[in-house]
Amino acid sequence: MEIKELCEKFNLTQEVADILAKKGYKKLHPPQVTALKSGVLEGKNFVLAMPTASGKTLIAELAMVKSILSKNGKALYVVPLRALASEKYEDLKEKYSQLGLKIALATGDYDIPSKSLANYDIIVSTSEKVDSLLRFRARWLTESLTIAVFDEIHLIDDSSRGPTLEILIARLKQANSSIQLVGLSATIKNANQIASWLEAECFLSSWRPVKLKEGVYYDKVIYFEDGDKREVSGSSTTGINSLCIETIRENGQVLVFVSTRRSTQAEARRIATILSKALTDEEKIILNHLSKKIKTSSSESTKVAIELAECINSGVAFHHAGLTHNLRKLVEDNFKKNIIKVICCTPTLAAGVNLPARRVIIRDYKRFESSIGSHYIAVFEYKQMRGRAGRPKYDTYGESILIAKSQDEKDALFEDFVHAEPEPIISKLGQENVLCTHILSSIAAGYVHTEKGLMDFLSNTFFAIQEDPQVLCYLTDKVIDFLCFEELITSDNGKYRATAFGNLISRLYINPQTGVIIRKGLKNSMEIHPSTIALLHLISSCPNMPNIRLNKKNKDEVEMFFGLNSDNLLLPFQRYYSHSDYNMYLQSLTTALMFNEWVEETKEDSICDKYPVGPGDIRRLIETAKWLLYSSEQIAALFNINIVASKLQALQKRIQYGIKEELLSLVSIRSVGRVRARNLFSAGIKNPFDIKRVNLDALIKAGGIGKTVAAGIKKHVESDKFNPSILLRIDPE
Repeated sequence: MEIKELCEKFNLTQEVADILAKKGYKKLHPPQVTALKSGVLEGKNFVLAMPTASGKTLIAELAMVKSILSKNGKALYVVPLRALASEKYEDLKEKYSQLGLKIALATGDYDIPSKSLANYDIIVSTSEKVDSLLRFRARWLTESLTIAVFDEIHLIDDSSRGPTLEILIARLKQANSSIQLVGLSATIKNANQIASWLEAECFLSSWRPVKLKEGVYYDKVIYFEDGDKREVSGSSTTGINSLCIETIRENGQVLVFVSTRRSTQAEARRIATILSKALTDEEKIILNHLSKKIKTSSSESTKVAIELAECINSGVAFHHAGLTHNLRKLVEDNFKKNIIKVICCTPTLAAGVNLPARRVIIRDYKRFESSIGSHYIAVFEYKQMRGRAGRPKYDTYGESILIAKSQDEKDALFEDFVHAEPEPIISKLGQENVLCTHILSSIAAGYVHTEKGLMDFLSNTFFAIQEDPQVLCYLTDKVIDFLCFEELITSDNGKYRATAFGNLISRLYINPQTGVIIRKGLKNSMEIHPSTIALLHLISSCPNMPNIRLNKKNKDEVEMFFGLNSDNLLLPFQRYYSHSDYNMYLQSLTTALMFNEWVEETKEDSICDKYPVGPGDIRRLIETAKWLLYSSEQIAALFNINIVASKLQALQKRIQYGIKEELLSLVSIRSVGRVRARNLFSAGIKNPFDIKRVNLDALIKAGGIGKTVAAGIKKHVESDKFNPSILLRIDPE
C-alpha cells in the first residue's frame, strides 16, 4: 500500500502523506499494511511484536496523529531511556510540527508537576517522569490523553525499570479506560499474555526489511543457519579481526558485543591495530580530525577519552556506560554517518539507541555474576543483539555471528541460541521494596484509599495476571505493615492516608526505605555535628544509590577508615549484622569516600584509577547524590532538624561541581566551573567581588580562559541580577 493511499483510506490529510514522503516513506511494508487493516488506526488497543526496523514505530506514530486530529486528543510516547526520549522527540518534532502539532520532551525534575505540558499535543517521556506526574495527580494528562504508546514494552521484565512501566500502564488503565494503549516490542514469547493484560489485539510478525543470516564462526569458517558456509581469510586467532576487515572492505560496518567494559576497550585496541588497512585516505583524514577533537576537548580530557580517541583514529570505537553521555553520543552519531566503522560494546547498546550494522559479532555469550558464577546470557538478550544486524537502505542482508572455540561449542551455540525460543516476559513488581514504593505513591496521590481499592488497583497489574493472588495479598500486607510502622501512612479500619512524611517521600520520588534511612541519619545528626563524609555516607547507604563495589585497590583503605571513623558516622554499623551486610556497609563507605575525593577536587582520572568507575559512572552517581542531598534537605526541614540545613545546601553545590567549600561563590558565576574556579582562586581571585575589581587581562591570565568567556564572566558578576549568596536549585536531570 502506498502512503498516499493509506492517508486517503484512514482520513489522514495529504499533508501527512507529504511529510512522510519527504522522510523517505513511500510504500508500507507488508506487516504494516496488515496491522493497519486490523484496526490500530481505529482506536483499538494493540501490542505490535515485530523485529527491529520492520516499521512498528511508524504505525504507532500514525495512530497518534490520527487520534490527535480526529479526537482533538493528546498522545503520550513512553521510552525507557532519556537518550531515546531526546532522539524520539527530535524525530517527531521534525516531522509532525509541520502539521501544527506541539511536541514536548519531559524528562526533568521528578518533584515538579510540569503543568505546562498540558499545552502540548504529543509528550515524549520516560516512564519515571510520567509516573512522577501522576503522583502529582496530573488530571490534565489522564483526562485529555487519547492514546499512549509504550516503546520497548518488553522491559516490564527489567528489574530496575520494569515495575515503574507496569504501574504506569495500570494507572492509566485505571484513570481513563478509554485511552488507546499501544505496546511496541521486538518479538517476544508471551506477547499474547501482555496483549491480554492490555485488553489488546496482538500482532506478531517475523518480517524484516533486511534479510537476517544467523551463523557461528569456527576455524575460519562461518556456518549459517540455512546451511551455507563462508570461508574468512586472515590469520586472526579468534577471527574477529578478519571478520571486521572483510566487512569494512565491502563498505559495511560491525558491532562487536562483549561482556565487560574492560573487554570493549581491549577488543577495540586489538582491532585498531589492523583496521586502518581497510580505510581510504579520505576516511583516515576524517577520523584523525575526529580523534583530535576528542583529545583537545577540555571537558573530555580523561584517560579513557584519550584511549577512545586513539582507537577512533583507526576507525574503531568502544561504547559502554563508563563513558560520558557526550562521548557515547559522539560514537553513536559518527557510526550512523559511517565514519566510525566498528564499535566494540556491551549488550546495553542492543537495548538502547537504534544503531544497526551490516555484521553483528557476538563474542561473549556468557556472563559472570558473583552470586552464581559464569552462566549463559538469556536467549532474549541474544535476540536483541542479533536484531541489530542489517542496515535498512544500505544492506540487502545482515549477519549475526557467534564465535565458537570448538566443534562441540559450535553445535551448542546453534542449539542454545540460534534455534532457541526467547524466554517469556516476567513481571518484576513482586520485589517487596519495589511494591513498597508504588503502594505509597498510590496512597499519597489519592488513587487508593482503602484496602479493597488497593487490591482492585493491583489486580490490574501484569504481576497479578502471572502470580498467585495469595502471593500478592501476602506481599501487600507486609508492605502496609512497614509503611504504618515507619509512619509513612496511617491505617484506620482499612482506610489509608499518607502522613506528611509519606507525602514528601512520594513527591521526592525516592524509595520509602531511602526516606526512612535519611530520617534516621538526620535525627542522629542532632547528637553529633556531622562531617561532610558522614553526610555523604548517609546518602550512599540508601537503596536509591547504586554503590561502588570493593576492589583490591581500595579495600584496605576503606576498612581502615571504618575502624577509625565508625563512631562519627550517622549510620554506625551494628556488629550483629551478617557478613554480607558488612560487605554492603563497606561498599556504601567506598561510595562515600569516592564522593569525598570528588568534592575535595581530586582529579577525575585519579578517581577512576582508584575506584572501579568510569567518567560516565561518576556523572550518574553525582546526579543521584545531588538528588538525595536535596531530598535530605527537604526531610530535615519537615522534621525541623536545622543543624544540617546549611551544610546540605552547600554540599549539593559542592557535589555538583566537585569543589571545596572555598569555591562556592565562584561557581555561582556563569561559565565558571570546577577548573576555572580553582585557577581563579589560586591566582588570588577568591570571590565575585575580586572579579569586579580586576581588569579583563588579569582575569584572562588567572583563569586560563579566552577573552570572550572572560568578558562574559565579568558582565555576569557586574549585572544587577547576580547574587552569589543564592545557591543554585539542584535538579535530578
